[in-house]
Amino acid sequence: MQKIRAVIIEDEPQAKQMLTTLVEDYCQEIYIVGSASNVQEGVVAIKKLVPDLVFLDIEMPNEKGLELFKYFDKIDFEVIFTTAYDQYAIDALRLSALDYLLKPIDLKDLRTALDNFREKKQQNYRNQALRYQFASEQQTTPSKRIVLPDAEGYVFIEVEDIMYCQAEKSYTAFVMSDGKTQWVSKTIKEYSDLLEGFGFVRVHRSSLINPKFITKIIKTRPSSIVMKNGKNVVISKTRRDVILEELLNL
Repeated sequence: MQKIRAVIIEDEPQAKQMLTTLVEDYCQEIYIVGSASNVQEGVVAIKKLVPDLVFLDIEMPNEKGLELFKYFDKIDFEVIFTTAYDQYAIDALRLSALDYLLKPIDLKDLRTALDNFREKKQQNYRNQALRYQFASEQQTTPSKRIVLPDAEGYVFIEVEDIMYCQAEKSYTAFVMSDGKTQWVSKTIKEYSDLLEGFGFVRVHRSSLINPKFITKIIKTRPSSIVMKNGKNVVISKTRRDVILEELLNL
């Protein structure tokens, strides 16, 4: 069986050694290919060693572990957070980390986390959380990129390049200004609040548009919006007047 390549990012030498010992003594399927003491060293190690799995401490000097993700255009490794602070459990879940281990790490919890990793790998299931969104909340300057899952991992896209989003049942299509379309298995509602913060307008329950790509507004009923690519986006009948006023006053 091919071993799982892992990197440990931990600033406390004792905690790093304890985790290394647990893995080497009781988790023979894991091969620790390297370690780092801070986020910057971790970025270098990950790019050089290409691990399958990263054990990531959250509370570290200079940069918190959550900021690791902003250095990658595509996240193609799984993460197990390790921390002594239980308050970070919610952050870890929001980031869709593979698992969350509270220090001192219990062997049973470690085994459970590794079982979850194997199950995900077998199912070829990739995390679908907006890692960059939450990592960037730790910074002073708001992020202007979002991360979307694809078949290989994650794709980072510039918000300003999104022309509009279109809902199709439980999926959402991100139509880009270059003509490409990125499909994600999440509802449009899950992206609505995020993108409205960047000036996008929810013109229909199934449509979210970037106003800078509007070429024409058709006021006659049924009212609609013509986007730069020629797409005709229908405006909600019940919110027609409010939406038209909002668009005309941008």
